[in-house]
Amino acid sequence: MNFETKVMEALQEKGKELIPSTSLKMKVMNNISSRKQKMKKRIVTGILLASLLIPTGVFASQLLLADELYSSFDNLKKHIVSATMEGYLRLDAKLAEAKGELGAEEYKEFISLVKQITHAKLEYGDKYGNINYDALSQEREAELKQVFWKIQPYFDRLNGQQSSLELLTENEYNQYIDSLMTHEKILAKSEINPDHYVELHEIPSSLQKEFQEARDFLEYVNEKQIQND
Repeated sequence: MNFETKVMEALQEKGKELIPSTSLKMKVMNNISSRKQKMKKRIVTGILLASLLIPTGVFASQLLLADELYSSFDNLKKHIVSATMEGYLRLDAKLAEAKGELGAEEYKEFISLVKQITHAKLEYGDKYGNINYDALSQEREAELKQVFWKIQPYFDRLNGQQSSLELLTENEYNQYIDSLMTHEKILAKSEINPDHYVELHEIPSSLQKEFQEARDFLEYVNEKQIQND
């Protein structure tokens, strides 16, 4: 059973508890079904990581896995402005998938790393969750880079891809993590909502070269993973 099928089933089970509108559930599942078709059009930085950047909404009466990250919807709304039910259901389903796919010890490490990223985004991120890493101390930036270094293989695995840590040389993997962070920081500096494929002309001219270089390397890694599927 592939990742998309498992996520849709998880969404259906969660839907029995939350009882959102039929149109909303269909929209979420259709979005997941069409993800592969859109894969080549956007930068793939790890589907779970992307979900952590998507503002989320939640029914206050339900205890969901995402509560471990955000504590509550009200807490999230203090930091990120465009919360949606659709984003929450998608994130919660992916966390449920991770919990089922990973062993107990691996999930414990994974969710610990996810929490570190989430807390950083709530503390340092802009209204869209993007962090300008240039604004952090060198020590804090290095700490977060280590978190991304450790968690990216989990994202690869949960996306059904070969581990980028195994696929790339050590220098390439370092550049990959740097490119992920550079891509995000430029979105933060540009004050762009990452809910779409960002075109180069949307980026200030002074940042376009750095942004394109980061994007080119992310696409290089993505293509290498596709070739090794």
